Amino acid sequence: MIAHRLTLEKGRTLLQHRGSASNQYILEDSREDAAYLVDCGMPSDAAGLAEVLEGMPPLKRVVCTHFHVDHVAGWIRLKRRFASARIYFHRAAAPLVEGKAVIPLPGFKAWREVLIPCMRESGYLPALGDILDGGLYGTPFKKGFPGDRVRYFDEGDDVLPGFIAIHTPGHRPDHVAYMHVASGVLICGDFIIVIDGRPLANTFLSSPPDQRASLEKIRTTPGIASVWPGHGRVSPFDGDALRLLQG
Repeated sequence: MIAHRLTLEKGRTLLQHRGSASNQYILEDSREDAAYLVDCGMPSDAAGLAEVLEGMPPLKRVVCTHFHVDHVAGWIRLKRRFASARIYFHRAAAPLVEGKAVIPLPGFKAWREVLIPCMRESGYLPALGDILDGGLYGTPFKKGFPGDRVRYFDEGDDVLPGFIAIHTPGHRPDHVAYMHVASGVLICGDFIIVIDGRPLANTFLSSPPDQRASLEKIRTTPGIASVWPGHGRVSPFDGDALRLLQG
């Protein structure tokens, strides 16, 4: 479902697709005669995403905010329908993508403060098809993400036209946000979540010190006007109002 649409500049439009467990973002770019997808949701999101994408210029690239199941597992189906597209991760995700490391199990605090509120926000219940069709990639339970069209990038690389990639580790070491400078749009992944209309700093973390440093980086980045989160609705950005999500 397309929940939000914004013309960023001439020839570039950003759409928010509300998936089953998280949001995905589609950049329609007539300048490049291409479409770009930021995160690809769960396998059950693929049909809805494909329906939108097939009415646009060819899908060139999937650009991920981080390697977690609800942001990457949709690739299992999308790669079959978009044979020329590639999927991009920050270089810090390589050990996970390549199966050399696994993500730790989330603790009780993460479930209470973040995972359950995010599931309530989207109304998500795990689907059997998601689990059986590669839905466990990006979890502690499955390795071997398909590597045939994987590419890696570093902070500042030009991976999403009109946007700058900002490395924001904390939730995950590989986490990246994408800022469109001209409009002030920040696609923030799970670095910032929006629950009940309130932007909040994620407390489901791999590194609290990294998260604090990333928050400071974003708070001091001029020009951010709105956050387009992995969970929740598009919201105005107020760096001073960010606070930790409390149980």
